Amino acid sequence: MAKREWAGISDAKAARRVGELLGVVFDAEPIAALGGSTGALALASSDAWVALQLERKHNHSAEKVLQYWPWLERSRRRLVLVHAVTPDAPKGTGSRADLTAWLGSMMARVLPNRFTYCRLDLGTANEDAQLVAARDAIAALRQPMQGRSLLSGS
Repeated sequence: MAKREWAGISDAKAARRVGELLGVVFDAEPIAALGGSTGALALASSDAWVALQLERKHNHSAEKVLQYWPWLERSRRRLVLVHAVTPDAPKGTGSRADLTAWLGSMMARVLPNRFTYCRLDLGTANEDAQLVAARDAIAALRQPMQGRSLLSGS
């Protein structure tokens, strides 16, 4: 979508549009139960969700990722976090964006096969490639979680 198509739309409308692009249906209600203060949630399978965090300002982007960690520690469920940065966000690059991406990668390493961070820069040249990566992560969520087996030695 073009940059102008994202500017000034409500969170609910943005969640609906992002959901259409990803092939999920987001509930626009706050998702406090998963640790997220605001955002939207879509069920991907019986044990997995897709959470959407819209970034309109880059004030606390790392906190938007970090707030899910306690929930993931208490739950055996899986989560793909789509961090959608709207074109009207003041700055999409820099130290805060780098810290947020690092934190998402760190959480994925600490919580293997349970957490995936997907950044989605809406209305930019990166949007198409980031959408493909997010769709792939969601498709992986829809597969049964690989369990540990004594026979395989893992």
